[in-house]
Amino acid sequence: MREQSNGLRKMDKNGYYGSEREDIIALIPESAKRILDVGCGFGLMGKRIKEKRNSAEVVGLEAEPNAADIAEKNLDMLIMGDVESAKLPFEHGHFDCIVYGEILEHLKDPWQVLKEHKNYLKKGGLCIASMPNVSHYSIIEGLLRDRWDYRDSGILDRTHLRFFTIDGIRKMFTDAGYVISDEKRYVRASRVKKFLGKLFGRRALHLLTEQYIIVGKA
Repeated sequence: MREQSNGLRKMDKNGYYGSEREDIIALIPESAKRILDVGCGFGLMGKRIKEKRNSAEVVGLEAEPNAADIAEKNLDMLIMGDVESAKLPFEHGHFDCIVYGEILEHLKDPWQVLKEHKNYLKKGGLCIASMPNVSHYSIIEGLLRDRWDYRDSGILDRTHLRFFTIDGIRKMFTDAGYVISDEKRYVRASRVKKFLGKLFGRRALHLLTEQYIIVGKA
């Protein structure tokens, strides 16, 4: 598993809807021509993909009406609707890659969504998801003080419905029929990181990881 130093995605002026996610784009194979961005927000990641790869076709799925209106201008096609109930007008095996950029933790049943959407991924295609890590030391520290405080962003974003450790993420992917082909973690540099690193070595990495990106192969 590769470690990154840029930390959990920060809120920008567009909030959750305006991230280009260059880190995720880097994991999408050059050979991927048809890409589904689930929870696409303003469609800026898809727009960036199309700028880098002229032949790529990006379809977005978004529930928030204002974000969907903007995404429609940036993508080849926009499907507006609830991620968990929207019907996709495509044949099975249509997409080369499906992306979930910090969306699965917002769903009631992300396990079923992964299984259902896998039908639309070609054999050998990739599913890429970024998700926060609930076993981060800041969460454990809060529990030791009897605190579980929701926030406007981050691991305890008040709109999160599901919480995962890396083992839970792996199991969700494998239960959906994926073979995990890559994992990345984001660790913010700090004095706490250095202290825990010295104390526990690599065994402390799960405590220091704020976000995981996992790649599954169909």
